[in-house]
Amino acid sequence: MHDPMKWALPLYRAFGIHVKIHLFFFLITLPIFLRVVYITEGRVHWFDLFMMTVGIVFGLILLHEYGHCFAARWVEGQAEEILIWPLGGLAYVDVPHTPRANFITTLAGPAVNFVICIACCLAMLSAGFSPLASLNPFGNAITANTYNYQDGRSYTSTYADKYYVVGSAEPAKSLMKKTTGELVSADAPFEAVERAALPTWAIWVWRINWLSWWLFLFNMLIPAYPMDCGRLIHSIIWARRDYRTATITCCYIGYASAAVMLVISFATNESILVGLALFIGFHCYRTLTAEMDTENRVFGYDFSQGYTSLEKDDPPAPAARKPGIIQRWRDARKAEKTQRDTEERQRDDQRMDELLEKIARQGKASLTDDDRRFMERVSARYRNKS
Repeated sequence: MHDPMKWALPLYRAFGIHVKIHLFFFLITLPIFLRVVYITEGRVHWFDLFMMTVGIVFGLILLHEYGHCFAARWVEGQAEEILIWPLGGLAYVDVPHTPRANFITTLAGPAVNFVICIACCLAMLSAGFSPLASLNPFGNAITANTYNYQDGRSYTSTYADKYYVVGSAEPAKSLMKKTTGELVSADAPFEAVERAALPTWAIWVWRINWLSWWLFLFNMLIPAYPMDCGRLIHSIIWARRDYRTATITCCYIGYASAAVMLVISFATNESILVGLALFIGFHCYRTLTAEMDTENRVFGYDFSQGYTSLEKDDPPAPAARKPGIIQRWRDARKAEKTQRDTEERQRDDQRMDELLEKIARQGKASLTDDDRRFMERVSARYRNKS
């Protein structure tokens, strides 16, 4: 309880990945939800606002992090946990220390959001609706205004009014109500009009597309380390130069990005940008400090010789510097991972011994497909360590 980074609630486990949600997630999203409710003054139903500020955002972030995890496994790495926290999501993955593996793992997250956008656009196009308005990051997700190619009208949600003369694409500029309650055009008082209402499914597809596109742009246009764009830049520089140069360069880019965010946050009065800027600045500071202190520390080490060199020469932590909260959290996670890896190796070794005995007694033909895959995986692991 003394470590704020561990204040997370376990939600479920799927595909071998634990999904947790940080308590601070609610401390950020719920005030945003209440703020939007207050600003709209009851003109928008609370459920719509809750889904757009909490529900859909949570789902899109979760899918984004799953993209990182599955990509990590695709490049022969490991993925164990996803944490949904106030500034987005964190996927805890362990991938081969190469520029290619890190680039693919990082790119997979935004790629998931991009695929979601493509699916939403195709769904809207299949009904004749244009998805272009939903790709405008400054558009209004409440009204969800969109053009229909089939009848030439602009359709909206229930929070905006678009009236047309019945059977045509001619807009009714002004309206008045008859004693029967029907809506008629004031310019043609005896000609009935009708509202161009967007179907409910299309409204939510529009909003999902808009939010997913926002997340895609957010991750791909902010070149700050450790954001996805910053990590992609890091992998590119790493491939051309070396890990240390890439890390130092991206940290300074992160400083510049954090400064720009602070200026924008003060100009727009957006407190979320302040938190994000502080997070980026703090992360870059810790990374750069560790890198400048020594090249042999785990956090800033150039792994060009592989991970085994750490086991041969692991320098002790400086006694004069007391580890902070985040460092203690990292150390705890590293210890837990080491323990899990040790237990997994013991189980694999035991099963390998059993299979070798089976081969000695019955021959290789007695092995099942699962046995062969297991032996190939374990053999590959030992070859990589040699």
